[in-house]
Amino acid sequence: MFISYRQTLITIAGNNHTRGRVLGVELTPGEKASLSSLLNRSDVQALLRALLDGSISVLKPVLNQSGDFSYPEAEKIMGSSSRVVREILEALSNEGILLKELTTAVLSCPHCGCSKFIVELTDTYSPSSSRSKVIENIVSGLLGKRLVCVSGHHSFYENEGVSRKIYSFRLNPDKRDLIGRWLLDITPVIESLRAKGWRVESPAKIRGKSGVEHTFSLAVSYKGELKDSVDAVVDIIVSDILVDESALSIVLKAMDVNAAKKLLLVVPGLTDKARTLFDYYNTFDVYVLECQNASQINNALFEILMSLAKIRLKTVQM
Repeated sequence: MFISYRQTLITIAGNNHTRGRVLGVELTPGEKASLSSLLNRSDVQALLRALLDGSISVLKPVLNQSGDFSYPEAEKIMGSSSRVVREILEALSNEGILLKELTTAVLSCPHCGCSKFIVELTDTYSPSSSRSKVIENIVSGLLGKRLVCVSGHHSFYENEGVSRKIYSFRLNPDKRDLIGRWLLDITPVIESLRAKGWRVESPAKIRGKSGVEHTFSLAVSYKGELKDSVDAVVDIIVSDILVDESALSIVLKAMDVNAAKKLLLVVPGLTDKARTLFDYYNTFDVYVLECQNASQINNALFEILMSLAKIRLKTVQM
């Protein structure tokens, strides 16, 4: 049974949601307390799924051109910036979902943290206006080579640099069962849609008009390739409490992505504040479905995409 909420918000009726149950499995108090709200994000779920199925075993840091360390594999999967990815990996590590392992320790600029330098040789630069070259060489010998960071062009002596620990991240094996139950399996929907000849990608990365690549739980094209035409994008959020206004991230992505329809599924539902905000932003053609439990998601997702397809195909044919 579907109940329309101002033509944008749809609630799927069913049994009352039971707190302490996620994806239809019982959570212990300890497990419930350890779950991060980050797990509701489609980009984080895509990353954890890759770690869970073995596509990636460990996320290793790489020194990039800007003189900082990044995690390119995670960035590619999540479609996020280096800074955002580092913050999320640290947060997941603090939650115990990921294990942090020391990879190396590097010297960093004390001013901006850059780890890429140019070395100034003591006999190739002019003496300081306040020190003679003899004194300059003595200071250089005591403090080490003089360095200039690539990022901010800050000059400092080697001994003035800051030691910085760089880490790799891997999935905590003790959390595999919990994460496996948390990550929603929408394989049945994907297979059913592909059986109809539609192009489906999950997780899906769609480049917006801004040039930024966004990650969705699912993307569908009824005719043609996804790179040429996207008919619907879907984000799925599963939580053990009502989802707050943070769910509006799909609105921001929807503004940037040229998809005909945008769909958000949330379990168990939205807060009143989030409902009000979604109602206000319904001009961006975002459909919100509230499922009272996760077992309803596959059927609801399939039915809604089929309904949207009929509207979309009819419009295209006309």
